[in-house]
Amino acid sequence: MHDDDPWSTLRPHQLRDFIAVADTGSLRAAARKLGLTQPSLTKSLRQLETQLEVAIISRTSHGVTLTGAGQLLLEHARLIESEIRRTNDEFRRMRGGSAARINVGLSVSLAFGLLGEAVKLLRARDPEISVRIVEATHERLIADVRQGLCDFALMPVSTRGHLADLRIRPLFEARVIVVGRTGHRCSGATSLSELKTCDWITPRRHGTLKELIDRQASSLGLNALRWMVECDSAATYWDMIADSDLVGLALQTDFESRNARAFGVVALLDAPDLPTVTVALLHRPDAAPAGGAEALADLCRDLAGRHVVRRRVDE
Repeated sequence: MHDDDPWSTLRPHQLRDFIAVADTGSLRAAARKLGLTQPSLTKSLRQLETQLEVAIISRTSHGVTLTGAGQLLLEHARLIESEIRRTNDEFRRMRGGSAARINVGLSVSLAFGLLGEAVKLLRARDPEISVRIVEATHERLIADVRQGLCDFALMPVSTRGHLADLRIRPLFEARVIVVGRTGHRCSGATSLSELKTCDWITPRRHGTLKELIDRQASSLGLNALRWMVECDSAATYWDMIADSDLVGLALQTDFESRNARAFGVVALLDAPDLPTVTVALLHRPDAAPAGGAEALADLCRDLAGRHVVRRRVDE
């Protein structure tokens, strides 16, 4: 290609086709999803590779994988797609059209009622509004926010170094507690050392809460905790804690708000010297929540503020 600016000739449908292939991992499945013939889709991808002068996919006997350049392109393609969607939503609202769809990310380690209450209040104002809540690990949520797949995400944040490119809006501080089933042999524990022989479950091997507890255990001179089960589903996470001797982690505010005792889960260790974490709202600084997403983010902040004040009064 002789054009010095390949992006000037790139077409939105080419990015759409590429994203579909990346999501499905198959030319046939992507063509079916898009309502195209497979030769038409293949031609679109070849034109894109020609324009960019780099291979973006690799065909294998098991389907299609992305090259390193393809992975990089996917990040930018998702951003472009999200910006087109946001722009269309804004113009539709200006024309008096239907409310936009809001995409919100929620950390697996958070299952508290704040987001649910905010959505309920928002829909009471505008019953036509559509909200999609994506429950995922921290790593996935951060990637989704960066790529514009989520308008914002709610998640615990302990360090900010790897999030320097994102806007972090703290909501409240919460203490990490250890939870287990009703009648667990370690009920009434007064220190982390009393739980060192337990088998643990975590939403993610390198999750924020796990890292905080591991750091605490190390500071106490304890051997590495036994992280035996990794689970990316909040519902399954709590079910396994309630139905086995596995112990896990929760936020004190989360634990209280979900009335966990009704599900057979109790706090095994809730001590003032356990670490605290910041629950925050994350979004891209160049794509702050707008329209309905902005209203939902504001409600989350308002509810969090009232929640913190109420807890201080109670204490």
